[in-house]
Amino acid sequence: MIRIAYVDDSSIQQDLVVEWLNYYTATKGVTLNYTIFNNGEDLIADVENNGAYDIYILDIILPGIRGTDVSDKLKELGASGLQIFLTASAAFEKRVDAFGYLVKPIQPEQLYAMLDRAIPAIQNK
Repeated sequence: MIRIAYVDDSSIQQDLVVEWLNYYTATKGVTLNYTIFNNGEDLIADVENNGAYDIYILDIILPGIRGTDVSDKLKELGASGLQIFLTASAAFEKRVDAFGYLVKPIQPEQLYAMLDRAIPAIQNK
């Protein structure tokens, strides 16, 4: 089972990504257990209380703490899961060290390809 934390303040984007994660699970035979967060503060609190996730899918532009700051905090906490950013601006790619970036609006195939890379990386740790 792969644990995924997904942070995005857009309910429309959340619904799409959840649909795509469900499809990925059904077609790839991989069990994905995902938790959705509306903001970075809730994710950080969850990691502090319940431990790390395998994959973090982080929107960069969030209310309150930005996704890039969430990334830094997760690293401080030792939460070593792979970080994938969803962003409306490709300008962040050069400023943040992450496993991957997907520039919005994303297509499901882009997420699937990213997961196809990420899951073996996690399983081979």
